[in-house]
Amino acid sequence: MRRALTPLLTCTALLAAGCGGGDPVAADRPRPPVKAPAADPALRAMLPEAVRQAGTLDVGTTLPNVPYLLTDSANTITGGITPDVGRAVAAKLGLKYSIRNVAWEALLPGVAGGRYMVADDGISDTAERQKVGIFIDYTQSSSVLVTAKANGGAKSQDAACGNGIATIRGTTDVDTAKKISADCAAKGRPPVRVTQYPTAQDADLALRSGREKFEINVAETAEYAIRKGSPIAIVARGYMPAYVGMYVGLKQTELAKALLGALTALKKDGTLDTILGGYGSKPITPGINLATAKGGAA
Repeated sequence: MRRALTPLLTCTALLAAGCGGGDPVAADRPRPPVKAPAADPALRAMLPEAVRQAGTLDVGTTLPNVPYLLTDSANTITGGITPDVGRAVAAKLGLKYSIRNVAWEALLPGVAGGRYMVADDGISDTAERQKVGIFIDYTQSSSVLVTAKANGGAKSQDAACGNGIATIRGTTDVDTAKKISADCAAKGRPPVRVTQYPTAQDADLALRSGREKFEINVAETAEYAIRKGSPIAIVARGYMPAYVGMYVGLKQTELAKALLGALTALKKDGTLDTILGGYGSKPITPGINLATAKGGAA
């Protein structure tokens, strides 16, 4: 699964494509925020001294990415899974919360190199990524194959055979598209043309313009977009089931344990379920590196 999806799937970006119904910006305004939980001194004591001294949970993320990140017309983050969960975690740890937009290809290396404290962006937990960082997983997801409704007629992944699939460079949707292509070849059908685009916006534009007939997307993102009136259709489901969570540097074991403690407390008191459920995402019992701890399947 890739990290997220994009404005093609929101009414804001689809005005020209005939997305119906009201104010597109209002459609992506967040729900009223969940009340900030009280700080837990025992959890705060688990933090590294440097983090306690800094007083802020510094999070890097990559826009756009509904429903993990909702933005207004000025591209200011207004809500979403990432900031709502992040603020609750920070409050539980007695910290302030700061979030900044980082280019996707720089996000995980930036955490590994210490430029950002935490990455949280709907990031799939994989064994490869665990080589340079630690996941604190709190939800799960999978990928879907989507097409524009205007294409019509696509009822299964076989429709992608001989056509193009848009993917994002450096993400797990590339592997998904290659697997679909291999399935086509095994059935004696033409292979898929897999194109890797540098950004989510580029991949979405390729689908919207008709340059590509299909795209690999995140299930909850596509479903959220469809609820908002996006003219796309899900063709096939269940690719690359994955755990998703916060990501810290490999040496940040104390920070990882503190984040896990906060997420576990938020799960226990219902806050985590309330936040995730509000965006149609699935809460899980939080854990460290669940992709390998539980065999890699969500």
